[in-house]
Amino acid sequence: MNTIQLANGYFPKTVVRWSLGDPPGRIAPGEGVVAFTATGLSRALAHGVFALGFHEAMRSADLPRAAQVDVFLPAYRGKAFVSVLNWLVVRHLAAEDAEVSWFLTKNQGANSFPALLTRLGWQDVRRSRESKLYRIAGRPPAETSPPQPRVFTERLGDSTLNFAADYGVFSPTRVDDGTADLLREALRQPHVPVVADIGVGYGPVALGVVSNGVADRAVATDVDCVALWLAGSNAEANGVQLELFCTEDPEQVENTALTVCNIPTHIDAASSTIFMRALARRAIDGQRLLAVVHASLAGRYTRHLADAGLSARQHPGESHVVLEVSD
Repeated sequence: MNTIQLANGYFPKTVVRWSLGDPPGRIAPGEGVVAFTATGLSRALAHGVFALGFHEAMRSADLPRAAQVDVFLPAYRGKAFVSVLNWLVVRHLAAEDAEVSWFLTKNQGANSFPALLTRLGWQDVRRSRESKLYRIAGRPPAETSPPQPRVFTERLGDSTLNFAADYGVFSPTRVDDGTADLLREALRQPHVPVVADIGVGYGPVALGVVSNGVADRAVATDVDCVALWLAGSNAEANGVQLELFCTEDPEQVENTALTVCNIPTHIDAASSTIFMRALARRAIDGQRLLAVVHASLAGRYTRHLADAGLSARQHPGESHVVLEVSD
């Protein structure tokens, strides 16, 4: 089983309009936002409206339905993701006879999008231009099929696990080499009640650690709410207890005896420094930290930990290095 952590902590009784994604401009009182990222979630909450992550909305059947739903299509998820959003709109967000509008650019397929919606059962589909975006409006079908993400099977330690991995997440067809190196070292650790996985993705490390008995349960963060939805689904499918948080802050989850992290390497230097300071604080007072980086960056991240007063042992793999901080 897995649980979700609502950013607001409650469901409102009514929502006048739902926005999926990152709506431009100010969000009005009484509206609700389903965010795809931690940045989008923080922005919506700063406007004082009800907001929740995509992973939460996908599992929340008791959300209030609205007469208007706006979908701001993310740029890198692929057309298969449209069927997922279609399911969410139909099953959880749109009231009967709701007006639903999809906003996208020409490069996202605005010309062919009406035909795609028609194939999904939408009616009265029409297209217009609004500033830099195209608006495709229509009425959704009464019913729709649940999403079917691509799934692969992998042996991790002594466990064979199934992973749904799709819609733009990293390494969707296999567990990547860096993650495999991190999991190898994690499975050598002594037992802990809880493991924290910072940057969980679709869940291979957290699920591998718990299913192999190194931890009883896991708490996890990611900045990508779509990845968190897949991680939650994978935890449920594989019988792993996992609690999920959409956040950029490694310290938002509870302190644990063991923290694992596949360090993001695409962030800028200033953000990297802030992230590593927060990650290092999870290793204070004898708590263990395992973090994997590309071998070319091992020196930089070892220095980040040294700046926090921590000494890291290096476990080299073929192209990555696992940094271990322990007693």
